[in-house]
Amino acid sequence: MKRLSVPAQYLPVFCRELHQLVRSGIPIAEGLAMLREDETDPDTRAWLETLCRSTEEGMPLASALRETEAFPAYMTDMVSLAEDTGRLEDVLLSLQRHYDRQLRMAADIKGAVAVPVTLFAVMVAVVVLLVTQVLPVFDRVFAQLGVRMGAVATGMMNAGAVLARAGTGLAVVLVILAAAGLVVAAVPSLRERFTLWFRRRWGGRGILGQMAVSRFASSMAMAVSSGMSMEESVEVSAKLCGGAKEIDEKTERCRQDIENGGSPADALSSSGMFTGRDCRLLKLAEQTGSLPETLEDLAQRQEEESLRHIDRVVSAIEPAIVVVTSALAGVILLSVMLPLMGLLSTIG
Repeated sequence: MKRLSVPAQYLPVFCRELHQLVRSGIPIAEGLAMLREDETDPDTRAWLETLCRSTEEGMPLASALRETEAFPAYMTDMVSLAEDTGRLEDVLLSLQRHYDRQLRMAADIKGAVAVPVTLFAVMVAVVVLLVTQVLPVFDRVFAQLGVRMGAVATGMMNAGAVLARAGTGLAVVLVILAAAGLVVAAVPSLRERFTLWFRRRWGGRGILGQMAVSRFASSMAMAVSSGMSMEESVEVSAKLCGGAKEIDEKTERCRQDIENGGSPADALSSSGMFTGRDCRLLKLAEQTGSLPETLEDLAQRQEEESLRHIDRVVSAIEPAIVVVTSALAGVILLSVMLPLMGLLSTIG
């Protein structure tokens, strides 16, 4: 059987379906068979078939999910823990909310990045067209009239000529880069290596660091509320948000502090992942027994702050692109129009 990965957008839906099955008291094997009969997508039907066969043989849900090799390890680990602690219904609902939040954040980031990238591409296309096609025409016309363009326009035209001569080489480089990107995106092993390299290098800084902390707090809330010990919760959560050197160091420091007998709130505070205000909330939550709820609230606030940060950056980039494009077009226009105005005044 071909090994598949469940699409990220289907994970919250499937968790919700499982939650409804467990809540209604329908046996998992029977419920999965109902889902399989209603499924029309062949890939989804393939791993549902494997799940049905495994659960009908009496295999626990977590083991059946793991056997398909189609689900994230975090999901299978949490389901296994939920089955051990008898909290499968609550954990499935928490997993649905967790993956819903991840999808929403990914969609918001893509939407925020698409507009400035498009504007930048348009700006580059306009400037390249002006310096490689429009300015040479004016230069030839002015040469026939015995007038030269301004120094700025001439310099930009010369740069455009160099760009035009190097156009073939640049096109080849862009095609090679695009082909390499497609290969990396299409080959799972290469995509995973690139993702790990990128996360290791930049995943613990700025917005990406905030997102990692949000995932850590969310998974910690889920793990603690499922009955997992704090040390185990930190270890499991670190796998989900880890990969970046800075984040790995902080989660390891937190785990060691708890292992050495420190309180969970103090360990989370000293790790450096949360602000002073958040650390005070964690200490208060530990005293009142509301640590899972507080961690979930912190995860949501970190996510919202990440999105606000992205919005602020995009709000600054978009006007900057427009201003730069307008300034370049204005400089080119003035460099062309001033000699023309001088010529017309001389003729007049």
